[in-house]
This record gives sequence, structure tokens and C-alpha cells, in this order.
Amino acid sequence: MKPQQDTSTDPFAFAFNPQNIENTVNKAKNTLDNPFIGMAYAGLGKKFSGIGDKYDSFLNSVFSSQYRFYFDVDNMYVVKKSIMTLAPYLYGGNWTLNSEFQAISPTENVHAPDLYLPLMSLVTFVLLRCLSLGINNKTQFSPGYIVDSFWKCFVISLLEVIIIKIVFCFLDGIRVNTVDLVSHLNYRYCSLCALMIFNILTNGLFSFFGTFYVLICQGIFVYKTLQRYSPSHNQSALELSSFGSKITILLALLQPSCSWILLSFGQ
Repeated sequence: MKPQQDTSTDPFAFAFNPQNIENTVNKAKNTLDNPFIGMAYAGLGKKFSGIGDKYDSFLNSVFSSQYRFYFDVDNMYVVKKSIMTLAPYLYGGNWTLNSEFQAISPTENVHAPDLYLPLMSLVTFVLLRCLSLGINNKTQFSPGYIVDSFWKCFVISLLEVIIIKIVFCFLDGIRVNTVDLVSHLNYRYCSLCALMIFNILTNGLFSFFGTFYVLICQGIFVYKTLQRYSPSHNQSALELSSFGSKITILLALLQPSCSWILLSFGQ
């Protein structure tokens, strides 16, 4: 005679007993039919749907047409903008746009701001810093260095934007979009990526000359970019035009100073 299995201690016995499964389903149905529990589930459903609606609204506002043109770039624009950051003296004249307050796609005007190139170059710069540290000093590298580098870049860029916004606030009649300013100032990472690649390939033999060249080019780039917002180019602030150019030069010197601090940290 075959011995019967004792299911009292088997935790999976219910799975082999159709009667237990039927009882479980009936209990679930009775629970759902309870009006109070149904109201509770309905309330939770409304809360979750409200969170979903807010999340969709946030995404729609971020990727709306108002900011979408900041990512309207193509390969030709990326090449031209990268060359402009490395050799701004090749582009003469005023770096003006067709309209001072109208959003212009970067593909229509190479001087228009975008967010694609600053973001991509920032990520590349942090990775190149980690690569450089791993090559030169493998014992000091750790994954936390990536996070530290991102925070240093964020803090320095934020301070630079705040300083320039404060200066512009004291100059009546000058208006500059914060997103545009963030874009203009963070093209620095394009030239810094080129500097990091140059130092890695040359093993740092010409680091001083490469750093000096890149910082000078950053100052020229920011100066020519901020000229479109300077008092000397703003018709509503002509009374400040006598020293507007000097203010623009001082603000342009802030860019290489911040970049030098950024390069000095963590070396």
C-alpha cells in the first residue's frame, strides 16, 4: 500500500488542491465586492492616476516646443560649434541672432544656443577625467570619482551662471534667458574634452601650453557671445554703453578662471 503524503506541513499543498484554489478565488471576489474596500481601491486608483497625470504634465512641459529647439541639432552644427569653441577667432563679426527674443533653431544659426552639445560634452569630459586618472594613478581611482566630478562641474557652472545673472540684474534693460546663459557658458566642456584628449595622447608633455590655449579661447568665445547682451549692444541701456564693454570683458574672464579651478580640482 502506497503511503499518503502529509500535506499539513507542505507550504505548496494548496497549489495541488483544486478546492483550496477555488476557496481563495471566492475570498478574493468577496473582498472586492465589499463596498468599503471598493471605495478604498477607487481612492488609491485616483491618487495613482493623479500622480501619472502630473508626471505626464511635467514631461510635456520639459519636452514642449518651448525647449525642443535646444536639441534641434545636426552633425554639421555639432562640427561647426565644436570648431568655434576651439578657434573662436576664426569667426569674425558680431555673433548676433536674427531676433533678440525669438527662439532660433541651432541648425538655422550656428550662434544659437543648444543644450545637446553642453550635456554630451559634460558627460564626455567626466569620463575622460576618469580615464586620465586611471592611466596616471590607478591606485587613487574609484567609482565615486565619477560622482565627485559631476558635482564639481555642476557647482562651478551654477556659481558662474548666478554671478553673471546678478551682474546683468544690476544693468537695467538687459534681459537674458537663463537656459540660454547655461548653454553659452557650458560649451566650455567641448574645449576641455579636446584638452583632455590632447593631454592623454601627449602624456601631458604640453599640458601647460594646451591649457593656456584652451582657456584663452574660452575667454574669447564667452566675450563674443555675451556681447549680444552687453549694454553697448542694447538700445534700452545706452547710458551704460561707456563701460559695457569692460563689464563684458570681466565676465568673459570668469569663464577661464572657473575652468582652471575645475581642472585643478581632483588632479
